[in-house]
Parts: sequence; C-alpha cells; structure tokens
Amino acid sequence: MNDMSRMMIALLEGDEAAGLTQLTRLIGLARLQDASVRVAYFHAIPRDRTDRYDRVIADRYREMLRIDETMRETVACLLRASGRAPVEMVVRFGAPVVEIEREVEAFAADAVALAPGTRLRSRWRAWRLRRRLAVYPHLRLLVVEGGGDVRPAAGVAMRPA
Repeated sequence: MNDMSRMMIALLEGDEAAGLTQLTRLIGLARLQDASVRVAYFHAIPRDRTDRYDRVIADRYREMLRIDETMRETVACLLRASGRAPVEMVVRFGAPVVEIEREVEAFAADAVALAPGTRLRSRWRAWRLRRRLAVYPHLRLLVVEGGGDVRPAAGVAMRPA
C-alpha cells in the first residue's frame, strides 16, 4: 500500500513542543496523500491538583477537562495562525503507548505520525511504540526526528512499524 487514507498524528505528554512544531508539516503531508487526519493528544491520568496546604483545588475529572480544553485550543490556535483548516482532535488519558494502540484501532489508521522529543524517555517511548505497532502489517509509523528548537535540521523517516 503506497498511499494512506487515514493518518493519526500523535502528540504526547512531555513532547508537546516537538509535536506541535511539526504538526502543520505532518498535516500537509497527510493532505498531499489525500488522507483524512486525526490529531490525538495522549496524557497520563492526572492526579488531583492541590494547593500548598494539600487541599484539593481540582479533582482528576476537572483536571482532565482542563488539559483537554487547553490542548484543543492550542492546536486550534496553531492551525488558525498557519492558515490551515481545522482537523479532528481527540484527547485520551492513560498509558500513552496503550492508548495510541487503542486509538489506531478506533480510527482505523493507515499511518501514525509522531515527533518524539530529544530526551531519553521520549526515545524509549517511541521505540516501545514501534515494537507494539509492529503487529499491524498495514500500518506505517512516521517518526519526525529533530527537536522543537531545531526545525530546519528535522528529518523524516517513514518505514513499516
């Protein structure tokens, strides 16, 4: 399968800067392939937010709503600023590698794109994701390497998961 019809762009907690830096580029690539696009943000289940006296300011549910709203607005603002049309957006909470696999199945994605940060933890998570998605023969994994601060040097490597 040379072309793709459904691309999921994964933004990961801790790697938001790298992912958002490459977002319009990845959407452009998907549109060149006439693919439908879903941007998915993956975040661990947050803890209750407390003040310095250990009183709960926002429980998990409210914190998840805040994170969801903030990321949706961030992506919408970025797309407006770059002149891109809005795209479908989902926010999922849980273990990122597991939730990405679930979202791949729910969206029936042909390709998953992500831009891991430069930290060791980010690289490790990208490696685990590649291993986990290898069981899907039709799925391509697109990893955009290069930090959020080094846009011109970023390279694209696409290969089967």
